[in-house]
Parts: sequence; structure tokens; C-alpha cells
Amino acid sequence: MQVLQQALELVEPNKSDIIHVDSIANKAFTLVKEASTHFDGVVDVLFGGSYAKGTWLRGDVDIDIFVKVRPDVSEQEFERIGEELGMLALKRYKPYLRYSEHPYVEAYVDKIRVNVVPCYDVEKGKWKSAADRSPYHTKFVKESMGYEKRREVRLLKRFMKTVGVYGSEIATHGFSGYVCEVLILKYGSCINVLKEATEFREGEVISMEGINEDIIKLFNSALIIIDPIDSRRNLGTAISDESVGRMILAARRFIERPSIKFFKSVHARKEMKFVDNLIVMKFNYKHRSPDIIWGQLKSSVKAIAKQLSINGFKVIRYTSSTDENGGAAFAFMLETITVPKMIVRQGPKVFERDHTEKFLDKNLRKSKMIWVGDDTRVFALLDSRFDNAISFLKFLLSKNINASGIAPGLMSDLRKGFQIYSGKRVKSVKDAFVKEAVSELVTTDQFAFG
Repeated sequence: MQVLQQALELVEPNKSDIIHVDSIANKAFTLVKEASTHFDGVVDVLFGGSYAKGTWLRGDVDIDIFVKVRPDVSEQEFERIGEELGMLALKRYKPYLRYSEHPYVEAYVDKIRVNVVPCYDVEKGKWKSAADRSPYHTKFVKESMGYEKRREVRLLKRFMKTVGVYGSEIATHGFSGYVCEVLILKYGSCINVLKEATEFREGEVISMEGINEDIIKLFNSALIIIDPIDSRRNLGTAISDESVGRMILAARRFIERPSIKFFKSVHARKEMKFVDNLIVMKFNYKHRSPDIIWGQLKSSVKAIAKQLSINGFKVIRYTSSTDENGGAAFAFMLETITVPKMIVRQGPKVFERDHTEKFLDKNLRKSKMIWVGDDTRVFALLDSRFDNAISFLKFLLSKNINASGIAPGLMSDLRKGFQIYSGKRVKSVKDAFVKEAVSELVTTDQFAFG
């Protein structure tokens, strides 16, 4: 396919790219290797990730260096080694901590991101930390994948990146590099993966070998992708339903109308629509790891959306965003920002006796009217305490934040202050991370539906 040939020119590193990246990788590796001699528990240092497997993208490469630690080392000592060794090795490059199951160190060496990750030196299947599988992943892919399939992985990765579903980080909850590699090994090529994706069913099982039905029953995700080196691990658990849905729709659009746009970073002009239905809450937070702030934002915006719904404000969509440097925002698209001064609360069916009694105990005295509907459900008509979503949010975050469901780690930040923008004032927000989040909220996905 001509489009894929054109895309290969975008994703494949050339000779000078490879020489440049190899130089930086070897520099970082030497620093980590030298630092490891100061720690008794370290037994080996090795490359991992896309660099080690030869599946990295032109102009977009991370270098992962794994530090193998003896399995008899305690978890506390394991974390200490991982932090101190990484900080020591990369000290001249302003290293900082990031978090997965355990902390690891990250820095930019000559503008290329380097991760120093501890893992236990264990036999296959005797995992003590999530990172322990990574050296086995690297070995499996290197032994299973030749030059042509590495090219196909690069195509699939770029497709995923362009349509916005690549990356296992909390910010994305998308398809990891390893998942892309497994999909290529399973289906043979990028185009085959996309063709298969057009027909994926909910709960689709993707396995390199036979399917163990007893193990499959343990999993509950939109896609079940069995890890080739650990049959009890579902790689699909880390992929959100939204990412799966967007990938399937984008694959269908590409197969119907192949275009190079699916492999380019296209920044289409997005109009600011539905401003009368938008609310943006912007605030600052004390600096912390991107993994931590994204997790706190995602759980908090979901909790706030739930509180809005409970109080009669219908939330159409919501999102959160951060510049990962102290600025964050929640954004909500509501059916209406104002609601009637009375709300109808739907209760259970009368046949559900216990639930009905609880509903009556909670609402009978304070309701203006209560009745049984034609579907046997109980309904209550109540005065709405808030008829304006902005007033409600100000109350929630100023007077009732402890009952809001907001992540405890964000409460102190929000108590220091926040700004609320609605309607046309949303357009006045200049922060790029806020504008991008709002645009995504009110714009049709051009790859999934374009």
C-alpha cells in the first residue's frame, strides 16, 4: 500500500539518527553501570524498551535502562537502590522521580529521555515487581522479531500516536509499545492489525498461543491481550475502553479511506463550540510526579462530575488536564449550566422493598411531592438547593470539599484557590493545556469519525 510506504519514511530512523541515539544511550548506560558498583544488591544493568528492541520511532525515542537487583533484597531496600542509583548516575542531568508500582528515575540526556528502572533478577514467573517482566519482554521480542516486523511495529505505533491512543501512562491509558509489538507478532503486519481491529468484539481475546478458558474468566476488559511471557497477565487491563473504541473506529476509517494523515501529527483548527455549556476550573498544584498528578486529576474530575449529576446538572462530557509543571484544570460540558429550582429524583421499583424504604426515609419529609410512576418506580419532587452549576461548584470546593470525592492529595491545592470560567469567558483562558483539553471536549474526533 502506497500510504504505508510513505509512512515508513516518517517513522524509520536513518543512519545518522541511529548513530546519534546510540551515542547518547551508551553514555547513559556507562553512567548507570558505573553508579551500580556502589550498590551491593545490583547484579546487572541492561537496556530495555523500544531502544533495546529496535522498534523506536524516528524523532521519538526513550532509553530505558534496567537495574537488576538480587531477589533477596527487601522492597524498601529495592526502592532505595532504584532511587539513589538513578539519581547518582544522572546527577548532571537534573534527574527526578517518577512512579509506577515502584519509583524510578528519569532525566533528559542531550534532549533524549532516559529512564533508570529497578527490577528484581528473578526466574520467569516468580515476579516480585511489575518491572521484573520487562527483561523477558525484551528477550522475547528480540528473538521473535526480524527487521520487517520491526518496521511494521513502527507503523502501528505511529498510527496509535496520531489517533491519540498510544502510551500506557495514566494520562493516556492507551496501547503500550509492548502491546503494539505483541499485536504485530500475532497478526504479522500493521495493515493486518488494523483490519482485525475493524471487527474486534467486546472482550476479544488475543493470544499468541492457546486460550485457557479458566484464566480468561478472570479478566474483564474491552480487549483481553495475553502476555506471551505470562499467561496470567492481561495486557488489555491497562487500556481504557475509550482508547479501545477510538482505535477501532480509526482503524475502520483508515481501511475505508487510507490516508497519510493517520501517520502525521495533524493540528487541525478547532473551533470553540458550545461555550455556553462549558465550565473550566483552573488551579495550581504543588509540584509532583506526572504519574501522581494525572491519577489525582482523573479520579477527582470523575468525582466532581458525579456530584454535579447528583445535584441535577447533567454532565455530557468531562476531562482534566495539566501542563505537568504546576498548572491543572477540570473541564465540564453540561446540558445546561442552570437548572429548574425543582428536581425530580428517581427511586427504585416498589418491588425492591429495602431500597424503596431507604429512598422514602431519605426523601419523604423533604420532598414537595412523592408518587409511583407507571413503571412502578417511586419518584420524589424536591427543591433544588442549587440552580446554577457554578454556584454549586464554589460551594462544593469551598464548603464541602471533604465530601466531594476529590483525591486527598489535591484538596490542599484547591483550598489555596481556583478560578472558574464559563460561557464566553472560557475563550479568555490562555494556557495551552487548557485550550487543548477544551477543544478535545467539544470537537468530533477527526480520526475516529472524520
